[in-house]
Amino acid sequence: MKANLIKIIVTSATALFLSMQVYAASELAAHVDEALKHADEAVVHGKEGHTNVLLEHAKESLVHAKEAAAEGEGNAHIVHGIKHLEDAIKHAEAGHAAEATKHVEEAIEHLRASER
Repeated sequence: MKANLIKIIVTSATALFLSMQVYAASELAAHVDEALKHADEAVVHGKEGHTNVLLEHAKESLVHAKEAAAEGEGNAHIVHGIKHLEDAIKHAEAGHAAEATKHVEEAIEHLRASER
């Protein structure tokens, strides 16, 4: 009887732990997906010279990239993506659409690599 109770407790604890890991991974993926969605929009508008719209999407992408970093426990690609988004925002604020777009494109490469 005692052995069965221990098996049930161990099995339940294992299932709970695994479900928490799956939830964390899905949160990470959701934030990376949102970051990529806004980064893609930023690139489209940056290539059209719409610096203000690029800036808006780059900022929103950065919010989600930082959330992904919190979920991803220091994933190097996410960290590099964040750096490029921050650089893109600085350039967009200075009115440099082309340079900002290049940084967003770099951020996209790193964020996509973080999913592998």
